Amino acid sequence: MKKIYVVDDDQGIRESIQLVLSKAGYEVGSQSDDKNVAENAHKFGADLVILDVMFPENEGSGFQLAREIKSNEHTKGIPILMLSAINEKHLYVGSFSNKDRDQAWLPIDDFVEKPISPTALVKKVSSLLPA
Repeated sequence: MKKIYVVDDDQGIRESIQLVLSKAGYEVGSQSDDKNVAENAHKFGADLVILDVMFPENEGSGFQLAREIKSNEHTKGIPILMLSAINEKHLYVGSFSNKDRDQAWLPIDDFVEKPISPTALVKKVSSLLPA
């Protein structure tokens, strides 16, 4: 069974993602803050990390977390799906999207905006995981 690790400060989002992905056959772990994410994802045995951008302590924390995950020896090969409402909150000049991905500034594998339908979430997750 593939393992998905969700990092989001919104309890409702975490619970919704867990419910949807569990029903789709994934094991889901999560945390609500931006502390020790790479270490915790490694301990969980994550095959994929779903990562929020904004946390109460730092609105851009998810960007730094993505770089930490990809620079950690144990987690660098784990795909990252960034899930955010950053465009909805108008915190980014222009429109943030997959075009902003790069290996230095934002080394993520895909980006989706909140809210996302359960069907679209499962499809996105399955596309990022090797068979």
